[in-house]
Amino acid sequence: MYDVLTIGSATRDGFFKSKDFLTRENKDSSTGKEMYFPLGAKLVIPEVVFTTGGGGTNAAVTFARQGFKTACISRVGDDVSGKEVKKDILKEGIEDLIQVDEVLKTAYSVILVTEEGERTILEYRGASDGLTEKEINWESLKASWLYLDSLAGNENLLKEALMWAKENNTKVAYNPSKKEISWGKRMHSYLNDVDIFIVNEDEAAMVLETKYEMEKEGEIFNELDKIVKGIVVMSKGPRGVAVSDGKKRYEAGVPDSPVVDRTGAGDAFGSGFVSGYIHSGGDIEYAIQLGTANATSVVRYFGAKPGILRKGDWGEYQRVKVVVRDV
Repeated sequence: MYDVLTIGSATRDGFFKSKDFLTRENKDSSTGKEMYFPLGAKLVIPEVVFTTGGGGTNAAVTFARQGFKTACISRVGDDVSGKEVKKDILKEGIEDLIQVDEVLKTAYSVILVTEEGERTILEYRGASDGLTEKEINWESLKASWLYLDSLAGNENLLKEALMWAKENNTKVAYNPSKKEISWGKRMHSYLNDVDIFIVNEDEAAMVLETKYEMEKEGEIFNELDKIVKGIVVMSKGPRGVAVSDGKKRYEAGVPDSPVVDRTGAGDAFGSGFVSGYIHSGGDIEYAIQLGTANATSVVRYFGAKPGILRKGDWGEYQRVKVVVRDV
């Protein structure tokens, strides 16, 4: 019996940081900015770091370090990168239920980081997109919580995972990938079985097939509260986080902290929030505080895993103030 079973992506990540990776405004970019460097130039890269990542394995490490008996289902290739992913999982004391693809290589990300910690990611999805429900022995699995991360748009996997959770009285937290978010209203029927739904502000709006506007945030929460069985968690980047349980709204900012690399911050917050929620028996304020501390710690390191906090260790991070109001 596991405390938490995670299902999601696994990657090998290479981080390359340079002062020569410059940024400028670009109104046509989804972020409003772009990274650029001269074509044909040879740029000096003074810092290179290789780690493992992917939402499924990142979340699993948070749960394991928070003291939960954890298992992880992801998919890697039969290659050196895949072996590194599995080695990292075992090192953390996580049960390795990772599928091995005989054809596709392990997902790989080249992450270009500016001096300010902003990044552009070059992504090869590889074996991670082949994650399949057909190789999961559902009957042998028992867990108190199921944490779903990127399922690469595999709707059958989502259906089977939620059915398994319902049959086993397993609570579900879901942090969907862009492919699942793109389903829009087609996703609604699945959210009736989700206890904690974790998205960013733009994703929250996309699920409702609308566009996020700050003044419409309350309306977005109202609509999602009707669809999601449990709690809706909306991360808002540097503006913090907002959470709704249908009765109250909780809001918190982000503490000032040095940023080395933002990769994995979302995974760290989501899995930290769920860890705090479980530890506290459902205290949303505590869950926000632990999730925020976990994300704040992660961005101080290269890679998504080195900064993940251990149970009882808040490091130097003060618990953020959470404002609560009635809906």
